[in-house]
Amino acid sequence: MAKAYVLIVNDSGFEDSVISNLRNIGSIKSAHGTFGSYDVLAKLESFDEESIQNDLSKGIRKISKIRSTLTLLVDKKPGLSKTSESERQVLDEHMAQAYIAIHCFKSDEDKIMSELNKIPEVIEGDLLVGNYEIICKVAAPSYNEISEIISKKIRKIPEIKSTNTINLINKQGFSR
Repeated sequence: MAKAYVLIVNDSGFEDSVISNLRNIGSIKSAHGTFGSYDVLAKLESFDEESIQNDLSKGIRKISKIRSTLTLLVDKKPGLSKTSESERQVLDEHMAQAYIAIHCFKSDEDKIMSELNKIPEVIEGDLLVGNYEIICKVAAPSYNEISEIISKKIRKIPEIKSTNTINLINKQGFSR
């Protein structure tokens, strides 16, 4: 199974339109509006990387009002996932969520993933190829609590060099 995350910057005010168009791309498993440096985060899954590359070039990048994208390809090593499909639906509806992109040394990835797995609020994580080494998803009752988790738990992992937080707007998007 091939996976990727795509961070999207679009023209201001067109997030709903972009997300609506993303629904038509088969490999996209979820897409959410975000606040911060990016406007939308899409998660793609397919049987092979070629399908993902095809959906990127002929699908996502052809959507009008998208200004730029940053694609984060997931490494083939297994990631972590602590939630079932029904739990994910509850989280999507009732909890604040964010993805945290992490910079570290490649040699420290496994240790960091092990430490992230110990943090109850980290509900999934993947090793990446490219701009960041790890991405993980955090869920908590509020964005203030997400901030606390990042500053007091995730950033305390000594091997992490830096993080970039991408807060999700739960009511703006979809998961399948």
